[in-house]
Amino acid sequence: MKDLARHAARTHTFIQAAFVLAFVWLGLEVLLRLKPLMIAVGAAFVLAYLLDPLVVGLQRRRVPRLAAVTLVLGAVGAALTAAIAVIVPLVSAQLEEFSAHVPDRMATIGVWIEENTGQTAGLLWEELQAEVAARLSSGEIRELMGSLSGGLESVSRFLVVVGLVPIFTVYLLIDFPRMIRFMGSLVPPRSRKDVFGVAREISDVLAMWVRGELVLMVTLSALYTLGLVIVGAPLAVVVGFTTGMLAFIPYIGPGTGLLLGLVVAGLDFQGWGPIVGILGVFALVQTLDAVVITPRILGGSVGLNPAAVIAGLMVCGTLFGLGGVMIAVPLTASVVVLVRQLVRSYRRSRFFVEGSEGVAHDGGAGASMSAMASMAGGTLELPHETGEPGRD
Repeated sequence: MKDLARHAARTHTFIQAAFVLAFVWLGLEVLLRLKPLMIAVGAAFVLAYLLDPLVVGLQRRRVPRLAAVTLVLGAVGAALTAAIAVIVPLVSAQLEEFSAHVPDRMATIGVWIEENTGQTAGLLWEELQAEVAARLSSGEIRELMGSLSGGLESVSRFLVVVGLVPIFTVYLLIDFPRMIRFMGSLVPPRSRKDVFGVAREISDVLAMWVRGELVLMVTLSALYTLGLVIVGAPLAVVVGFTTGMLAFIPYIGPGTGLLLGLVVAGLDFQGWGPIVGILGVFALVQTLDAVVITPRILGGSVGLNPAAVIAGLMVCGTLFGLGGVMIAVPLTASVVVLVRQLVRSYRRSRFFVEGSEGVAHDGGAGASMSAMASMAGGTLELPHETGEPGRD
């Protein structure tokens, strides 16, 4: 009878696990089907989370919640409108000036091609047309068009997400405190201390990162634009503003801006002076960023490792397309905090702590760790032996 009872218990556990896995699989399928909607809701929640402190500040001055939300969203919209009103005329003027020189630059490129290859630009264009026709008949272009259609579909989904985000943000921001209280009430009382602690840590990391990156993006946009204007680089405002706005992507953002600046300078080639100036501006601004801006103005770390940010952007972009980039950093911050919590729990676990007292007193662990540190070239930072395993 005991064997039969154990067999029945194992069967019951197996059935429960199967139901849980099926439910998780079904939930993931539903989320993938509703991917644009979920991304819009996630991005709106992040915006509501970022704007809620401003609304709460107005409420403390006895402004009703709905009126406070209206004022905050109106101020944000006015700020964006003012920024667009200032930037767009500058960008359009530079684009108009740049396009006016394009025919002359293309003629210069044609002369250079003829002098160095012995062929005219027209002959090369005819050869290119013949190559395209040959590839079209072989089916390669059809594959390319399929990829382009997929890209256009992704862009259309992104535009739908962008259109839905402001609508969801308004409603989430109005009911944000009530929603947070409801979510907190769903946590079992015995687990609220740990769950609320992790939630606060995620909030602190995300807020630190957002504040730091906003200051960094505005500062770098101004520095890049000013420097490129001084050295006479073509499309200085476009390149400088784009590079600054991409600063939240470590390494890739500045690299993309530098490549864009060099390409534009090459198309509007006016000697090597602007190209050397562009290289000098990027080297100077990056040095200021590493030595002054990030360590002193932003107070050092902004809460997320650059490698974690890049990995999060790549993963979310691959899984959810362009819209996934909008929620990549909050998800990355959550994952980083959860991993830290798991590491702390592991260090407090019985598996890690059991038997550590005797090892700590006989000096064996210290000797082993010292040996590892010497093998690593002295780069391993050893924890202090406090007799309290698991403390950070």
